[in-house]
Amino acid sequence: MKSVLHAATYVAERFAAIITWLACAMLVIAALHIFADMVMTKLFRSPINGTSDIVTNYYMVALFFLPLAYCESRSSHIDADLIMNFFPVWLQRSIRIGTYILLTSFLALWTWQSTVKAIKQTAIGDMRLLGDLYLLLWPPRWVVVLGLAAFTVVALLKTIAMIAGADRSDEQTSAEVAS
Repeated sequence: MKSVLHAATYVAERFAAIITWLACAMLVIAALHIFADMVMTKLFRSPINGTSDIVTNYYMVALFFLPLAYCESRSSHIDADLIMNFFPVWLQRSIRIGTYILLTSFLALWTWQSTVKAIKQTAIGDMRLLGDLYLLLWPPRWVVVLGLAAFTVVALLKTIAMIAGADRSDEQTSAEVAS
């Protein structure tokens, strides 16, 4: 069981790293796009049509949703535990398990609803007319689904690991409390 869980966690973490690198590439592309728009506007008085909409609907969506799974796999999300260290280890573990069950449930629901929305937007071919440019708005919906699905899988695997007693952060917490 633990070897299967370890292998699944490894694959999920590698996938999370890959899509985080994709988000990094989107950051570079967004910066280049904005820079090119600025140069075109200042030097030639001819801005690139739809820059703000493309940045908002494509780049920023990728920058927000794609790294979520990687942050979770590294336990790098904000952690507010002002009083957790005062609780016994068994209670800390129970609270963490309960929190991860709630997180995984919420993420699964959010992923499902995002998928439903993406399917609807894809079916109608959602787009916006920006002067002479048609900007497709349905592809970024699938970026949201991809990011949330990866986040959900990582959270689910961490939940299973905690319940099975194979979670690394639980061992670190016990060692910190003991010292």
